[in-house]
Parts: sequence; structure tokens; C-alpha cells
Amino acid sequence: MQLSETVTDDTLRELYAHGTKDFPFAYYYEDTRKYNRGYIEWHWHREFEWVYVERGTLECRIGLERILLYPGDGIFINSKSIHRLESENGAIIPNILFMPELLAPRDASVYQRYVSPILLSGCPYRVFRREEEGCRQVLPLLRGVFAAAQCGTELDVQIAVLTLWRTFFHSMEEPFLPRGNRKDMLLQARALAMVQFIEDHYQKKISLEQIAQAGGVSKSEALRCFHSMFQSTPVQFLIRYRLNRARELLLSAECTVTQAAIESGIENVSYFIRIFAKQFGVTPKKFIQQHRK
Repeated sequence: MQLSETVTDDTLRELYAHGTKDFPFAYYYEDTRKYNRGYIEWHWHREFEWVYVERGTLECRIGLERILLYPGDGIFINSKSIHRLESENGAIIPNILFMPELLAPRDASVYQRYVSPILLSGCPYRVFRREEEGCRQVLPLLRGVFAAAQCGTELDVQIAVLTLWRTFFHSMEEPFLPRGNRKDMLLQARALAMVQFIEDHYQKKISLEQIAQAGGVSKSEALRCFHSMFQSTPVQFLIRYRLNRARELLLSAECTVTQAAIESGIENVSYFIRIFAKQFGVTPKKFIQQHRK
């Protein structure tokens, strides 16, 4: 099955139901290019999610982190972790989603001992690289769930999921820490909406008011969100983002300092040179000399 859009509420919670009430499991064989926007938009859900990269390169953004996944890699995305999936040239990504209750009833000891610790942990994701020794048991089991979902019975699927979960659980080494509450989710959702606006419009003149409107909040609330999430103001975040884009442009043999400044949204070249040097410790010209071949 292939979805084409992600519909969410104001906290970015996905509104689409995966599976049924009687069997809360869904398998998808997806091409990121077939989504309306060419990527899977920011969202979160109660289901656990497992994604496998069959073809192409996938950039998985979880919260403020960016994880690049290559063919043969996989990732586990924990329940209620805000994430976005995108690929510059498209990626084929078989994936599964299932509710924690598929593994065991909430009041069962299996749930309390082997599901709750991960469900309630502060670990939003776990990457499985095909070349890493410790991942070679998990990835074949994930593909086994895909196979069961395509041609097996519900019993086959549940057995395959439980087998995957058992191996996955014993591979977890990070300490389990408490997660945030719904208020934290709303704060993160608003901050990510404002960050997305900055990424989409950084080349233009944008104001604090426009950034706040993108998150559906007041200017004072936007300041609070950015201070809480990034320890900076929205304007400081915008400037850093522009400077990082300019630094990438300067690595190109065809790009001049003036072009890098203008294309990153900073029209005053003298000002650009000054803040670039303050941010990176060298002038744009010196940066070119150091990094261009």
C-alpha cells in the first residue's frame, strides 16, 4: 500500500489509522516521490514504526536530528516521536507500524517488562546499519515481518513481530529515561513548524511576526519556544541557518562571496562578511582558500 499525504492535528499527531482495532498493524511499500509534497511531512503517532531502505538514500529527521539512511539500513522510531522522512532523489522504503498492544495487553507482565521500558523511554529512535555487527540479527527479522505481512496470516505477522521485538529489546543498551508530556509535544510541534518556515523562506526577508504566525503563536510565545528548544531567539536561529547555507555555497567553485551572501538571504555583503567571520572564525574569503580545491 502507498500513502500520498500525511494529515495531522495542531500537535502534528497523525490522524490516519494504521491497521484495525482488532489487529493494529499495517505494512506499506512506499516511494517517497509519490507523496504530494515529495516527502513524508512532520508527524507523530502512538504506533511503533520500523522503516527499511530498499533503494535510494533517506533522510530521517527526528526532532532536531537528521539521520541519513542508505540501502540496507533500517530504523526504529519510537511511539510519539515527531519525525519527517524525505529523499532528494526518491527512496523505496518498506515500513511497518503497529500499536504497542499488538505485542501484549497493557496489564500483562510481558508488556510491563518488555514494552513499557521502551515505550516510556527517552530514546526516540534506534538506527540499524547493514554493515554493523550488532544489527545483522535485527534487519533480517524486519524483512521477515515484511514477508509475513505480504503473504502470511495475522498469526504469522504477530509471531514475526514478536520475534523481531525480542531481538530488538535485547539489543538496547541505552538507559531508559522518562519522556515528555503532551505539553512538550505541542511545544516541539510549534517549534518545528517555525523551523520549517525558516528553511522554506530564509532567502527572503522574513520577520519575527511571520515566523510566529507559522507556528500559530504570538511573538512572545515564539521567543519562549525557541529559547526552550534551541537556547536562542528565532532571529538568531535564522541568521545561523543563513550562514550555514552560505558556507555550503562557498564550497562551490562557481560561487562568489557576494553570491553566497545574497542567495542565503543577506543583502548587505559587508554585514555578511562580519557575521560570517564571527560565526566561523574566518572570513568568507579565507574559508574559500582553506576549503576549495
